[in-house]
Amino acid sequence: MDTVKSILTAITSSDHENNPSVPSNEQIRYRLCQIDELQNGQMKEFEIKTPVINTSVLLIKQDNKFHAYASKCCHYKVPLAKGVLINNRLRCFAHGACFRVDTGDIEDHPGHGNLPKYNVEIVDNHVILVARKQDLEKSERSKIPDEFEVEAKPVVAIIGAGAGGFTCADMLRQNGFRGRIVLFTREGTLPYDRVQLSKQPLKKPQDLLLRDHPYFKKAKIDLMLDTSVTNINWTLKNLTYQTLGKQMKSEQYDYLVLATGLRSRKLPANIPGGDLRNIFYLRTMEDANNLVNKVKSPETKNIVIIGDSFVALEMCGWLTTGLGGPDGKQEDADKKNVSVVMLLKAPLIRVFGEKIACAVQKVHEKNGAKFYSEATVTELTGEHSVVKFVQLATGESVPCDLVIVAIGSETCTELLQDSPIEMTPDDFIKVNDRLETSVDHVLAVGDITKYPLRIFNLDEVNCQHWQMACTTGHQAADTILRHYLGQIKGGCRSSKNDLYTTPFFWTTQNSQTTIRYTGYTRDAENVVIHGDLENEFKFVAYYIVDGYVRAVAQSKYDPIACEVAEVFYHKRNIRKEDIEHDVYGYRKYLDFKTKKPE
Repeated sequence: MDTVKSILTAITSSDHENNPSVPSNEQIRYRLCQIDELQNGQMKEFEIKTPVINTSVLLIKQDNKFHAYASKCCHYKVPLAKGVLINNRLRCFAHGACFRVDTGDIEDHPGHGNLPKYNVEIVDNHVILVARKQDLEKSERSKIPDEFEVEAKPVVAIIGAGAGGFTCADMLRQNGFRGRIVLFTREGTLPYDRVQLSKQPLKKPQDLLLRDHPYFKKAKIDLMLDTSVTNINWTLKNLTYQTLGKQMKSEQYDYLVLATGLRSRKLPANIPGGDLRNIFYLRTMEDANNLVNKVKSPETKNIVIIGDSFVALEMCGWLTTGLGGPDGKQEDADKKNVSVVMLLKAPLIRVFGEKIACAVQKVHEKNGAKFYSEATVTELTGEHSVVKFVQLATGESVPCDLVIVAIGSETCTELLQDSPIEMTPDDFIKVNDRLETSVDHVLAVGDITKYPLRIFNLDEVNCQHWQMACTTGHQAADTILRHYLGQIKGGCRSSKNDLYTTPFFWTTQNSQTTIRYTGYTRDAENVVIHGDLENEFKFVAYYIVDGYVRAVAQSKYDPIACEVAEVFYHKRNIRKEDIEHDVYGYRKYLDFKTKKPE
């Protein structure tokens, strides 16, 4: 970042040096750079240091115009300057969130909120930032007016307040929908960042919330906590729900959005001992709280994780390297013996392929975890109804004071039994590019759906990523907005006709090891790998389909995943020979100008 000399000129006659308590609505002017310091298509972060504010802004030059924004991503507040800028689109390097350069509005997820935008002026060939102190202090911008009036009709009912359901509600409000929004959730808490439960289980509940109570009050979203939808009348467009107090009520809707998500897959019923105490599943904030409290107990010394899922491996990493901090003691972690029991040869082998999966296992083994590969659990045994051993088909008994079962998830679609909703043979809801189901005015989003993935011309995929759940929720909002466009008063952006996105996810294996992944493939073994898997665990893996790169996984090679995601987004085909001997061989496809896909 560049620290430059301030040319502050106050709107009032206040003396900033002698009066640091400057009103928040006072305008600040700050020289950033000369106009020729940035070329078109470049961006740079600048520190803003005055007696009344210490922050930073991101300056972008595009089509000979300068745009100034908050410098941190709305998602996890990482520097946007490390990302990639293509045409009118800025992508965060860390988790793939995308923002429009001309407005700062969020265009793809994860994250919720728009970038605060500041005015710039050109004075004597210098770029001058013009902003109020209160705006420079904001980390994100809402488009919901302060005085917001809601009309009685139309009504959008959303079943499920996870990533897809909440994003749909939020995007409807952010982009001008003035009808009623009713958001149903079985959980008793505000919508929260579920992926952090396995990555950072020690996070305080209030730090996981996607939005607080004042947001829902301002947005006038009717959030129905501790509420279960029990029946849907598809013909009359009416649903019945049960409240925490067991009261049965009904709601008429004009549009219905199904966002019921997943639940943890339970141990098979034919495995004895599944009902013993101290067996945990991790899906909700309540699950995480109960698990953390038991893990931290001095009596919990031996922990067995059953499964090779992302949740399983992220929990393994937390138990071996993260349990001691930031608020805990390292000796707490040192006292735990962690074992992972899994059916396959190596963890996450179906996602990353054998070479990377084996390397992931070694990362965890170096931190003290023990793995039982290709192992079948036959029974869980205990004393006084508390689990004490995991019995394997080999005859081995793995001692445990606590068991975490992380063997994947299953769809929550029982509400749709005997319904007119078209399902796939594997129990997902089939939707089109607009997230529409086979029933008129019923949409479905998130992990329960199969949808077209147009970047690779695929007709039916299911990507159970946080980003994809958010993005499908966003597209569902766009579909509804387009239908009611004539009834919307002010502020609605140009909505997209169809779902168009690049899948992106990340997994935190421990405090020092994160893998970022973009794209989509069913073949994890056809792969070109660069880097060092054995020692540094610093690598790039290009997954090949029919001679072309269709997915990338990388660790410690930022911003490769971010850059390749943009190449995919603009439908540039990276050939195998482009990257076979050059880890950055795809970059020639970043040097282009093209109209962004609509």
